[in-house]
Amino acid sequence: MRYLHDLNVQISQNRRSVSVSKQLDRDLCNQHFDTFETFWGRPGHGARGDHINKLKLDNLLYGASETS
Repeated sequence: MRYLHDLNVQISQNRRSVSVSKQLDRDLCNQHFDTFETFWGRPGHGARGDHINKLKLDNLLYGASETS
């Protein structure tokens, strides 16, 4: 009977360990996604688009197109 009890304790500890490990992994993934959302300034984890900078450069080189 003692052997069966020891095996059940080991199984419980193993399940608890796996559960804690999975929770830690989920927390790290969520932290990673949150960090990248704030780092790039927008969701989707992509780099900022350069179209705004290109528009500013075009305005400097060729003058702003005035629509009045």
